[in-house]
Amino acid sequence: MKYEEALPHQLDELIKTCPFAIIPWGAHEWHGPQNAVGLDTLKAYYMSLDLVAEVGGVVLPPVYCGYQTMKPYKEFRHTLEFPREIVYSLVLQYLDQLYDEGFRLILIVMGHYGGKHVETIQEAVQRFNDCHSHAQAVAWPDYMPAGWVDVRGGDHAGKNETSLLMYYRPDLVDLSQLPAEGDVDIEIHGVGGEDPREATSEHGEMLAKLFVEQAAPKIREMLDEVLAMRDKSRGRV
Repeated sequence: MKYEEALPHQLDELIKTCPFAIIPWGAHEWHGPQNAVGLDTLKAYYMSLDLVAEVGGVVLPPVYCGYQTMKPYKEFRHTLEFPREIVYSLVLQYLDQLYDEGFRLILIVMGHYGGKHVETIQEAVQRFNDCHSHAQAVAWPDYMPAGWVDVRGGDHAGKNETSLLMYYRPDLVDLSQLPAEGDVDIEIHGVGGEDPREATSEHGEMLAKLFVEQAAPKIREMLDEVLAMRDKSRGRV
């Protein structure tokens, strides 16, 4: 279910039975000449929709608000850089308002991997958890579940990210924009990781399905825990 497309009675029923919400979080950021600048957020959004289709819950519209992007790194264009304070405050606002609506398990799927950006979101999540004993928020880089089975899924516009966008939105990838020969690197092309010229939709599909396979059991476990806490707080246990 998409939050923005849900009717009020649908959200009411969902909160009763499966109070789980996902916020896909990324950036508008240079991802090589071959990818759309919304890659980070787009892949996180589609991966979130896949996960909710498996476990239930709702996906909010994706948030394009990135800190520590390619702009301050090497002044790559078409990148929007936001201050740490904005990201931190916005995360808390989302979490607090979703809690107020009745959601008790909230996952932020991070498609942008800047170390300070990830740290900022996780700090906001920790503050939320410290203030709400009957709810749980978590923030995962979208590659994290694959890492649980020793599959590397993260890079910057390399084979993995490019493959994911090719799988979900092939219309937003144009490999012909990359040089036909020679190295592709982070300094000149803004590409880090394995060669994106090796990207395929099939590789992206593998990463996308692995995300759901690994994340779904953990979400179900956490959802059972928060439902039990909610029932106990209401005196049903």
